[in-house]
Amino acid sequence: MRVVLIGGGKVGAFLARELVSAGHFVAVIEESEDRAQALSDEVDAVVIHGDGTNVEKLKSASVHDADWLVAVTGLDEVNLVACELGLTLGADRVLARLNNPWNRPTFDALKIPVVGITDLMVQVISQEVAVSQLHRVAVIGRGELSLCELDIPRGFAPIELQHLTLPEPSVVVAIAREDDVIVPQATTELRPGDRITAVTTIAQESALHQVFAPNGNQS
Repeated sequence: MRVVLIGGGKVGAFLARELVSAGHFVAVIEESEDRAQALSDEVDAVVIHGDGTNVEKLKSASVHDADWLVAVTGLDEVNLVACELGLTLGADRVLARLNNPWNRPTFDALKIPVVGITDLMVQVISQEVAVSQLHRVAVIGRGELSLCELDIPRGFAPIELQHLTLPEPSVVVAIAREDDVIVPQATTELRPGDRITAVTTIAQESALHQVFAPNGNQS
């Protein structure tokens, strides 16, 4: 996965380290020369000193090949413009850090997804990175819902779906079992080795994963 980060401060540096450690290509555009140099020395990423809303700088970061452009500066107006330019220049998807909740309607009007909490941002942009046994397939809605897959491990006690307590709001929409795909009913039994597809909120992903940990369905 190729990610262009706009902003190399604390949030940007953290995200760069996480993504690089997961094996992804990362380019960072940082306006402060000192921060850009420090990040270049610390992280194995392409670090470009300059304005993240400058078209030439974005082109230098190969934004046209980016799977994600993620704008995480402390200025909402910069993040907004960078995301709009990223989409115009060919980035597949964009995500912006929201600093002031009052600015959310502007992002919504322009259909720019936003996240206001660093941990959630890490989850959203890492949708192709396995988190334990849970894999996010897609982010849906306004970046608040996750379509995810996970494997039910050995040690999980078979149980009918109707007797399983899922974090709200969550729903199991499909079960892959050997060569079959099952649309589950309330009485469908979940078994070790099944691969389930579920919809939940990004905030509840960890709780959903715990349900399907070995013995996680035991009260």
